[in-house]
Amino acid sequence: MSGTGGRNGTMEKYFLATFGCQMNVYDSNLIGGMLEKKGMAVTGDAEEADVLIVNTCSIRGGAEDRAYARIAAMRHYKRRNPDVRIAVIGCMAQNHGDKIPVELDHVDYVVGPDNYRELEALLFQKKAKAPAVLTEQNAFENYDGIMAKLDSAVTCHITIMRGCNKRCTYCIVPTVRGVERSRESASIIEEVERAVSEGVKEVCLLGQTVNSYRTEGDDFASLLRKLNRIEGLKRIRFTSPHPRHFDSNTIRAMAESEKICNHVHMPVQSGSNAMLKKMRRQYTRERYLEIVAELRACIPNLGITTDIITGFVGETEADYRETLSLVEEVGFDSAFMFSYSPREGTPAFEEPETLTAEEKQDRLERLIQLQMGISEKRLDAMAGREEEILLEDRSSRDRNEWVGKTGCCKKVIIPDAPGLDKGSLVRARILSRSGLVLRGEAIIG
Repeated sequence: MSGTGGRNGTMEKYFLATFGCQMNVYDSNLIGGMLEKKGMAVTGDAEEADVLIVNTCSIRGGAEDRAYARIAAMRHYKRRNPDVRIAVIGCMAQNHGDKIPVELDHVDYVVGPDNYRELEALLFQKKAKAPAVLTEQNAFENYDGIMAKLDSAVTCHITIMRGCNKRCTYCIVPTVRGVERSRESASIIEEVERAVSEGVKEVCLLGQTVNSYRTEGDDFASLLRKLNRIEGLKRIRFTSPHPRHFDSNTIRAMAESEKICNHVHMPVQSGSNAMLKKMRRQYTRERYLEIVAELRACIPNLGITTDIITGFVGETEADYRETLSLVEEVGFDSAFMFSYSPREGTPAFEEPETLTAEEKQDRLERLIQLQMGISEKRLDAMAGREEEILLEDRSSRDRNEWVGKTGCCKKVIIPDAPGLDKGSLVRARILSRSGLVLRGEAIIG
């Protein structure tokens, strides 16, 4: 199949739907870059696509259910045009493998995260050999030498490592993403420099445990310092660090590198040592609080966000209250909060649940209420401050307003003013809060 042999002799087109985390978004851009380099064009209209690709997530049952429903709905494209190729890729493809084309017999290809080079070959072969299931894991595949396409002229994500060596008892990621492996810093620098040359101002480094990055020549702190020296790059973020690998060397690199944003997203999952041990998180409540204290001592106006799971197997009311007290003590700027979702293939899946769905939901709602109050107070405290805002785009609600983010990752809306443009870094005075969004005004002159 040639990249120029689409319908009616036109260039072939691909449609790509992405579910899940920023790592999946990056992988979709990686695949898009591969296909477009071979002569295929992207389309946002599945009706006109020659190739339909669904990049899936397995982190929670709901994510898989949504992906299955989306893929099932694509059956009519195949009925209308038998030459359409349909590929299911990503974590759910790795997790379910051969099961997918059995349940969804219109799917041609099932491809795991370590096999995207093979997907490219499948889509461009002269004759499709379907169904093909490619889920063999490769402990060396980093996709070095392939540049992901950019989906924004202002910010982008760049994967610096793949896989995970942690064995958190609730998490399917090590099973579907394979073992941890880091890219060489030269390859990362090349990709960042390419993004900057195309107008990107801010990069966010991605890894399942991003701060465990390590090669023969670099650790995470030295990589941050190297990236900080790239001319034209204005901001550096990273997600998600693991508390087990947050050391003083990394914190010093953050504090001493002016381009690294004053924001950390550091998952805690629980405030109970008993639950942290049961989750195999490799740190204690006390150690987490020590890291928070060191970060705040070294980095002014630091924003801290997190992930929290309520209702894990065996969680007592006392354990849950430990989580609430930690949330109050840290004062997170915001949090992604979830009730525990059992995942087949994880150690915790074998244990009987100790809470009803209603009890888990009640704990989640109480946590959300607590965190929302803290988030609002932290936003209110920013009124009157001057902040540097990276303008990402005009507001979709009012084209006379700009939307941007502070270094500490707060969303800010400011009115248009002379000299403002997409990608601009501007000083702004924070005036007020509207929900979970700040409003401000540019300081001109």
